[in-house]
Amino acid sequence: MAARKKTTRGRAGGKKTREIEWIGGTVSMPAYVADEGEPYRPEVMFWMGADGAVVGSTVGMPGELLPMASESLQSAIDEPMVGRPHRPTRVRVASAELADALRAGHPGIDVVCAPTPELDEMLALMFEQMAEDGALEPSYLSPEITPEAMAAFFKAAAALFRAEPWKLVPDDQSLLSVTIEPFGLRDAALSVIGQMGQSLGLILFSGLDDVEAYVEAAGARERGEEPEIPPHFVLNFDRGADLAPELRKEISEHHWEVAGANAYPWLVAVEEELVARLPTAAEVTMAEAIALALTSVAAEKKALQRAWDGGEPISRTLSVTTHAGEVEVTLRAPYTRAPVVFDPSHDILADLAALSRDDGEMDGDARHALEDELLRRFATSPEAKDLDEVHACGLVMDFGANYYGHTIATLGPKDLRQLLFELIPRKVSIGASEAGFIVDEMRALYRFLKREFGLKKADACLRVLGPNAGKKLEAALSDASNFGMAKSLFMAGADAGFDMESKEGIEAWMQSIQGKPLPPSIPLPGTRPPASKKTAKAKKGKRKSARKARKKNR
Repeated sequence: MAARKKTTRGRAGGKKTREIEWIGGTVSMPAYVADEGEPYRPEVMFWMGADGAVVGSTVGMPGELLPMASESLQSAIDEPMVGRPHRPTRVRVASAELADALRAGHPGIDVVCAPTPELDEMLALMFEQMAEDGALEPSYLSPEITPEAMAAFFKAAAALFRAEPWKLVPDDQSLLSVTIEPFGLRDAALSVIGQMGQSLGLILFSGLDDVEAYVEAAGARERGEEPEIPPHFVLNFDRGADLAPELRKEISEHHWEVAGANAYPWLVAVEEELVARLPTAAEVTMAEAIALALTSVAAEKKALQRAWDGGEPISRTLSVTTHAGEVEVTLRAPYTRAPVVFDPSHDILADLAALSRDDGEMDGDARHALEDELLRRFATSPEAKDLDEVHACGLVMDFGANYYGHTIATLGPKDLRQLLFELIPRKVSIGASEAGFIVDEMRALYRFLKREFGLKKADACLRVLGPNAGKKLEAALSDASNFGMAKSLFMAGADAGFDMESKEGIEAWMQSIQGKPLPPSIPLPGTRPPASKKTAKAKKGKRKSARKARKKNR
């Protein structure tokens, strides 16, 4: 039975007027446009009749359609794409902001804010058809990317392919840090992929947070969950046979350099929600600069291998010549952050205290930069003159942030006591003889914080580090019942005579116990309760919101 059209009785003459409902909404298109400047995803405002026909649409750049909503609706009323001009009596939209804009511009129309599944279904079918039909003819070029720019990138990519960095970097989680100030890159994380001989290339992330999120997303996908993949930038080397014929033809016509049949470079930027787009002209130059710099560093094979084996890290600042001019690139292997330069009068402790008070996950990059500066000042202070190093202070600050959500500026005596005498003995694989050095370092640090910054909690924390603190920590580090499984495994290897400070020693120890019962000193998972409820408060964090909250490097 056909549904009846709703009618209303008019005030004049008692005539019945047919109610006409339209559905409206705005959507971001799945593809990017790069006519001028930075690429963007166009937005389209659609108006659809109750029968499913699109009666009007307006295209605009992101953010500019809402002020045009009333004008867009009026245009659809006056010149509909289907049928004669007619005016709806009601318009249904899913966005409260769009509903308010329409009510202001069309007071005579009943505007309702409610779900619009009909529009969603139409858009899904449209996007599916677009995917089947294919986008515009594929090309390496755009109005802003010239053949000369792409030729320079191809030449740099070919040199990089011949350098075979995937044979020098141990695995795809052995990261390099990249800083290129003109392109907004500071301590970006570069992953070299292809160690197994497949999927050769580079993946560039804005920082370590995005690398961690990327690894988590891979795990989620394996579990059949919906992954949340962070933005990243990719340089892939593909087989020529796998490229679209149009791209092969373009490469041939321009005589761009290719290192081999499986060395055809391709750049892609992956944004939020797995939306992929072609690179901008600036990103092509950035990729060229990284390829040139990494090729140069890859020539230092022995130094690079020593760096990955635990030797002296590599830090190289190179001036490379790109098609757009000289570009300065700093590469560090393994990944390290570039030191942040602070004014001598900068109140480091106040900034650390502010980080502790922030909602959500603590900004790790900002914390590390502030702590590095704090330790630099501490190391040159009178309080540290009798110390050989200040590594224990860094360890305590890391544990305070990761397990208690506090920086050294806000860590209280109760948490410090638990951290020193419960958490460190459980988690850190160090000998009991180190206890005195740890306590001495922390005493000196708190005396420095009291003198230099007037830290209010310094005296209370110094009482935790009283005369008996060294012996107390030494006893805790000696008590195997305090050890977690990982630490027990490590210490058992050391007791068995294996060099647990080297990769080879750890591998030899693991092979020696393979297939054998674990030593009794190593607890099985679940056989020992956690050290404390407080320790279990380690923040997993809200990484996605934290990443959005802080400024991206790229």
